[in-house]
Amino acid sequence: MARAISAEELAGHRVENDYWIAIHGDVYDVSSFVGEHPGGKHLLMDVAGYDGTAAFQTIHQKEIIDQKLPPGSKKGVISPSEQEKAKPQVKPNVSCLDWLKSVLPCF
Repeated sequence: MARAISAEELAGHRVENDYWIAIHGDVYDVSSFVGEHPGGKHLLMDVAGYDGTAAFQTIHQKEIIDQKLPPGSKKGVISPSEQEKAKPQVKPNVSCLDWLKSVLPCF
């Protein structure tokens, strides 16, 4: 059974070299992937410590997580009530231009 992670614990992983993000109820450590993210590390850092589902599903399918993150990146799960507490207070900075840059590096 996956470990339950609270919104408070998730929020504690928003510091240099320690970035966790909740996506679709699962919590991932994206620390090792931040520098490799095609859209730039700022996009991951904007939602680190929060539920990044809304920003994530704007651009990606859930299956890409297993393709891009190293094994062992999933740290646990966050319940729906805790996930609600973990939603960012400000909308993440995901613009159409950021998306184009992640898909077509020439922009």
